Amino acid sequence: MKKLTVMIAALAATALAAQAQEPGLKPEIRPFVGMYVPTGDQRDLFENAAMYGLQAALEVRPNFHVLGTFGWVPTQTKYAAASDQAWILQYDAGMELDMVRPLGESWLWKPFFGLGAGARTYRYDDDNLENQTCAAGYVALGTEFQYGRTAIRFEGRDNFFCYKSPLPNIDSKTRNDVGLSLGLAYHFR
Repeated sequence: MKKLTVMIAALAATALAAQAQEPGLKPEIRPFVGMYVPTGDQRDLFENAAMYGLQAALEVRPNFHVLGTFGWVPTQTKYAAASDQAWILQYDAGMELDMVRPLGESWLWKPFFGLGAGARTYRYDDDNLENQTCAAGYVALGTEFQYGRTAIRFEGRDNFFCYKSPLPNIDSKTRNDVGLSLGLAYHFR
């Protein structure tokens, strides 16, 4: 958790430093809440759950952003021999391509497509299950409605990742799940 906090702080500091050096770069902060929906084989192991997170983004151009995201899902496992509490942590870096369309005189409509890569960690409350970290990626579709410096965001992500079982002698597998989120964005400039 300490490494994650340092990574988020470094990303935010980099965005603010870049803003000072490049007048065209605009940092953003984007807290969000949503729903984690396991699909396929992942549904056999985890329950639907609430999802919380934070993104730090840098608007390079009005239609292009680079970003870092941290997401946290407190969920329940379906491992029979386990205490059922688990935490899924996903941290990644990515980019978004936006269309910017005015809605009247004050609002902007910004539908976007995004993709990125990073890692996912599974932490289990049960000592009989081994915590695991593996590579992850995503594709995203969403939209943002911006008024002045603030915006409301809706995003759907299809996450794909390798999954290492917390039980011994079980191979890694590629899996996916879906994240649906509602968030706010604050544009610093």
